[in-house]
Amino acid sequence: MARTGRTILLGAAAGTAMALALFVTGAVAARLVYGPQMVPEGKFTADQVSAGYFFWTKLLIGVFFGILLSVLYERLPLARRIRTVREGLLYAFLLWVVVYLWGFSHPFVYDLRWSIDRNQVFWMVYTLGGFLGLGLAFGGLRTRLLGRGA
Repeated sequence: MARTGRTILLGAAAGTAMALALFVTGAVAARLVYGPQMVPEGKFTADQVSAGYFFWTKLLIGVFFGILLSVLYERLPLARRIRTVREGLLYAFLLWVVVYLWGFSHPFVYDLRWSIDRNQVFWMVYTLGGFLGLGLAFGGLRTRLLGRGA
């Protein structure tokens, strides 16, 4: 299989792991943040509050971003650095930090005040779980699929 095909396969596999992590982290975080109803009041219709709906959406999100981030990562000159699960987790965590610092920067600078509500707590925990799931699979599978010299 060509390198591009293996990169896409890596992204799909890492994205599937991301989807599972999003599903599990989302369920646990929603229960802790929002209580027994597990969703913010009025955000979803009754037919959307089901495990099947949430799993499908997480699977689509995870596979899409898994492929996107894998293809983009392989084009970076740093692509030779991730060879272990630990390195994959570190990469994913640092990527998550950058995304969240960007999200915090504008409201903080323009409002000159900083507060976190429970929706922000949920999304922080939820996305961290997803990124770590991606990093776990990416770091564990990258060397196997692309080789040691990759």
